[in-house]
Amino acid sequence: MKPIKDEFRIALDEAERIRDADEDLNHIAKCLLYLHQRNGDLEQILAHLEKYLRFGLPVEEHSVLIRLVDGIKEGSRAPDDSKGFGL
Repeated sequence: MKPIKDEFRIALDEAERIRDADEDLNHIAKCLLYLHQRNGDLEQILAHLEKYLRFGLPVEEHSVLIRLVDGIKEGSRAPDDSKGFGL
């Protein structure tokens, strides 16, 4: 079941508190915060992709999509990810 907006905000606030207090022994807070950020990035891609497909594939939207996808690829790689696995 999808959490309501207030529940999601409470969970994110708690994840930040746990991370900041260095109490994230199982890395659950780190993962939740990472996935929240990644979801926001993917939502931006979806919004631009919809424009790109709906309005005749404008060059500007293509450029924005390339930058967003490249940013997500870079952000999804761990510092020791030498093989480039990620997105």
